[in-house]
Amino acid sequence: MTDHENEPLPDEERPRRGADPAEDSPGTDPSSGPSAGQAARRGPSRAADDPHQDDRAPSHKVMAVGTIVVLVIALVVGFAAYAINSIQPSTPSASPVASSTWKLELPVQIGDYTRDPNAAASPSTQAGSTVISATYSKGGKDSAVILMSRPQADLKKFMSEAGMTSVTQQELSDRSGTALCGVDADHNDTGCVVLQESTAVLAMGLQDQSRQDLADLAQQIGIQAAGSK
Repeated sequence: MTDHENEPLPDEERPRRGADPAEDSPGTDPSSGPSAGQAARRGPSRAADDPHQDDRAPSHKVMAVGTIVVLVIALVVGFAAYAINSIQPSTPSASPVASSTWKLELPVQIGDYTRDPNAAASPSTQAGSTVISATYSKGGKDSAVILMSRPQADLKKFMSEAGMTSVTQQELSDRSGTALCGVDADHNDTGCVVLQESTAVLAMGLQDQSRQDLADLAQQIGIQAAGSK
């Protein structure tokens, strides 16, 4: 080794400690933007801090649409319930009834139906109610059994206690109200009842009469009995 090889290098040829390699790398322009180190020192952007920021608006929109749908459904259901209730006929016992003051007595004749005047039944008391009944004939045949009971206010309860099944409403021919009609579970006879003030008037058919005929018969007997005070 020669003395020339052991000579120290000049200061300008020695590598500088801590120098930024980016300054010596070709193609790097300091004015082109912040370096990676500078970007790291600045920290993450605001958008990165809240990754759900863009989802907030759609979420509010979905909630609003859901609320509108619920309101529309509620309005439709309410309107349907109102429409159903408005077209259903009211039950005969829905309104308060006046107390009957007329004598509890069955007429001898009502239209084509007559009863034996010598076989007048006396009223009896059953379960707190006064009851009277008689058999009426038509054309020489027993055709109906008429029963009156007071005080009564709930015809549905009356029909249930009388053992009537398949109970439905039957509109009266003069459209002044409705009767309740059902079938006697023991004898399979059809019967209809109306409320004359606080007196239930039941007409049981013995000749396969229609519900309309029996409902009208019960109404006519009730009106005639109340008129003979």
